[in-house]
Amino acid sequence: MHTKTTSLSRSLLLLIAAGLFLASPSQGEVSSSSSGRLDLRGVDPRNSGTAPDDPGLFGRIKFDGNASSWKFHSWLEGGWDGTVKRPARDHSLFKNYDTVYQSNTPYFEFKELFVAYSGSALDLKAGIQRFSWGRLDEYPANDLLNPWDYTQYLRKPLEDRKIGVPSLSANLTRDRWTVETVLVPSLVPYRLPMPDERWAGSSFATSVHQALPNAQIVPQEPDLPARTLANSNGGLRITYAGDIEWGMNLYHGFDPRPVFRTTALLITPTVIDPGYVPDFHRITVVGIDAAAIVNDWSLRMEIAYASNRYLNIRKELWGYPAAPGPGLTALNPSIEEKHDTLDYGIGADYRLFEDGTLLMQVQQTMTLGNTGLLYEKKRETIVWANLKVFWMNQKVETNASIAYNPEHRDAMAKLNAWYVLSDSWKAGVTGVAFNGPEQSIFGRYSRNDQVEAELIYSW
Repeated sequence: MHTKTTSLSRSLLLLIAAGLFLASPSQGEVSSSSSGRLDLRGVDPRNSGTAPDDPGLFGRIKFDGNASSWKFHSWLEGGWDGTVKRPARDHSLFKNYDTVYQSNTPYFEFKELFVAYSGSALDLKAGIQRFSWGRLDEYPANDLLNPWDYTQYLRKPLEDRKIGVPSLSANLTRDRWTVETVLVPSLVPYRLPMPDERWAGSSFATSVHQALPNAQIVPQEPDLPARTLANSNGGLRITYAGDIEWGMNLYHGFDPRPVFRTTALLITPTVIDPGYVPDFHRITVVGIDAAAIVNDWSLRMEIAYASNRYLNIRKELWGYPAAPGPGLTALNPSIEEKHDTLDYGIGADYRLFEDGTLLMQVQQTMTLGNTGLLYEKKRETIVWANLKVFWMNQKVETNASIAYNPEHRDAMAKLNAWYVLSDSWKAGVTGVAFNGPEQSIFGRYSRNDQVEAELIYSW
């Protein structure tokens, strides 16, 4: 890991040096811009039995430097994360790109850091990038190039969940056609919260930890695939801009959705190994998406077919003992099943009045083959709606949203309000509640109901 981290650090330093070079006065006609924000947030958990969530302070700085056809872009985030259990287990200052469980605060992370060249028809980028493929909000089926940070899953919007990946990309534009290719040379894994942190959700590990609160849960890190070209991720997207904007997508690489394999459960008075580690499998996904505006309606859709996707069977079949005790317990070694899946969905935004918009979305996942051992049904549906309204000459913004999974009757409801104090300051309050069975997408966070207050300064 030290060699990987050192190599990446050198690459980052070279990119930063390139940015400083491009932004230097010697490069002729040069322009630069920067922006940033500070976000102070505090949480009041509504369930006293959950792990604590301390106040947090987060910041981000964006910088762009342009010189002729060249551009340098950086997006640096950092701060003190109140969701990390104290004392933090990791002492590295920067988030890295080869670890699933990263419990460090304070921290820094480059969300984006790249050098770009723009020609008359060809654009090239190299560095840490984030991509946006597909059309649906929050759960786009074709958006697979960036893994997610699940450490505050469902609290963070999609943009903040995405992890930037070291990558190469090229865009070729001809008239209304654009061809985009992306190469991610090595796997960057998703990030998961520690099992004893608040946003880990319901699991066997959290149940055991409640019985042994003084024990430290130490999940194993996975052995990542070798960093070879054969283990790279790649994607191709072709888009057409017209009255109907549509795109075709191809992705081949590792599945960014979490799946696990079992090892063995270890329980001692001081240490708990929950007996599972993340597993990684390659998939191939082909998909299409489209968007159009019709009067006051903004319409979008996408569909994606994934082959060779691995899914976990129901948790009660993993082999955990009904009454766990100290010692080593072997678990069921066959908790993964390979399936093809079909994801599809439609969304619509409707302008109700001048300062009010209703956003609606329905999407469904169909799992092919025998699903008798899975928790997921043959078809899984998420219905989502959000009402956004501006008040008092847009000084106040309110959002009321609900997401519902009818197959398991689990749901999430969220209500927030923002007040603009000045051009630089705004304050907001958000309440969120979850309900449903503990293995369902929303029900696993049923103990995470909370009220959150934020104060943001932007420049």
